[in-house]
Amino acid sequence: MYDIVIKFHYVISTIFIILALITTAWALVGWIKDLPCPRSFLRLSWVFIHFLYLQLLTGIALYFFLKPEAGANDLSMEEALQQNSLRFWAIEHVSLMLFALIISQVGRLIIKQISSDRKKYRAATLYYGISLMVVMSSALMAIFRNL
Repeated sequence: MYDIVIKFHYVISTIFIILALITTAWALVGWIKDLPCPRSFLRLSWVFIHFLYLQLLTGIALYFFLKPEAGANDLSMEEALQQNSLRFWAIEHVSLMLFALIISQVGRLIIKQISSDRKKYRAATLYYGISLMVVMSSALMAIFRNL
């Protein structure tokens, strides 16, 4: 079961990164060129946020219910912090992903309140761009640390 859910999590992560790149690029171009903000952009940002929530749910399932590490539950917090892999997945990855989700959700709420299209795009570029950078940094940390 773990293998299926982790592969699903990877697929959702890949789709999210593609959506984040598209959404952030669209916002940046709209901001620079002062384009009107169509409803399709707001729908795309809704999908963007919901993919983050889907990642959160699959991440919770993986971490709390489908842990593959035998004996990981028996370790104290101090012992777990000494192991790079456990520390990364238990603290660093979770913290970064929650921050990305919160900043994206706050950004979406702010964007919905703004009436100027240029300001909507500017806020979307800022909030979604930060979220994308956080997610990418966490993914790159996992890759470069061979976790």
